[in-house]
Amino acid sequence: MSGSEMATALAVEAPSRARGNLMILVLALSCFVFGCAYQYILGVPDQVAQIAGIDLSQVSLMMGVYGVCNAIGTPLLVMALTSRGPKTLLLVSLALMAAGMAICAATPIYPVILTGRAVMGVGNGTFAATAYIAASRIAGPSRAASAMSNVALGFSASFVFALPAARMLRNVITWQQAYWVLVIAACIAFAVIALVVRVPEAPHSPAEQGRRSTDALRVFRNPCVVLPLICTVLMFVGYASMNTYITPFMESVLPQPEWVSGSLFAFGLMSMIGSKASGWAADRFGSASAVIGCVTLQAVTLVGLGLGTGSWLAALVAACMWTGISWGFLPAQNSFIMLNAGDEAAFAVSLSNSSLQLGSALGSFAAGVFITCMPLLAMPFVSAAFTACAVAAEIAALRLSRKPRRAR
Repeated sequence: MSGSEMATALAVEAPSRARGNLMILVLALSCFVFGCAYQYILGVPDQVAQIAGIDLSQVSLMMGVYGVCNAIGTPLLVMALTSRGPKTLLLVSLALMAAGMAICAATPIYPVILTGRAVMGVGNGTFAATAYIAASRIAGPSRAASAMSNVALGFSASFVFALPAARMLRNVITWQQAYWVLVIAACIAFAVIALVVRVPEAPHSPAEQGRRSTDALRVFRNPCVVLPLICTVLMFVGYASMNTYITPFMESVLPQPEWVSGSLFAFGLMSMIGSKASGWAADRFGSASAVIGCVTLQAVTLVGLGLGTGSWLAALVAACMWTGISWGFLPAQNSFIMLNAGDEAAFAVSLSNSSLQLGSALGSFAAGVFITCMPLLAMPFVSAAFTACAVAAEIAALRLSRKPRRAR
């Protein structure tokens, strides 16, 4: 689907390009802050465990609570506040993130920290979903996917920055002190968004007048939305099942264990390139083509990664390509979902975020199961199988989305 086809789904009252770029930059920087809040504790899990007085294994529960509340709470909050507009959702989610980080930073009591992580999960998921919608309206139909990729760039940049920063600062500040810095950054983002960001209104259909918030549930009757959501789950099952053990996998492939840190940094850079490239491809060739291309190429690179383990250079190149392609998936997929969701676009994008979280959780679980019964070097083929199923779901959605146009 080309950019012109998005005219019926997105707002027409876009701001000037310079002002629009500034507002999208603010959204991307806010996503960078949130991404750092998620990634930072992954770099210092031993410090987190020491301060909270828990075993190292219990740190993973902090990630699990975050993901579950993100997946469940995001659609509920979006459904409840959609009628108030995206700017209200942005500010509410920012407030939740700041409050959640402050709770985590203020106490060493583990159950209270888990509560803070739960609040953060809802805030982060809601902000991410709403930022995609807001960026697409600000940029206008012809640049909507590129705008969403710029928002995703904030998260992928945090992937590059947060973990190395956590390792470098571990002997300088605690993770809770780092969280206070992020709380201040979130408060600044709140003020800037309140003053600077203006999200154009989306065109409303006559049927939308007087609609209830629960009417958004009608999206589950739309196969052109449900099938892409299934694709997202399967895609991230494949991604997470490989990514869970990417460090030991690269250690077994690379000639020197010290090279792993450099390879992880390269993966981070590729994630930024992939996020940006997918937005351009979706605007240039259509979101459906970009999504199918991303998922298909991911399956191909995973197979290449599995076959290339005999050569460390081939494996490294395949892993870099796989990372970049994987991070390029979501902006294009959200663009495709918005096109087919109509008046329920905001709720549908929040479900896309929940599908990501669900797929990541299932993928991590699947990786733990498969690693007990097969060699580590076989994991790329397992991930490729899930990704191939995602391709089938997306192709089915594309065919269904084209039927009404043929009928007309």
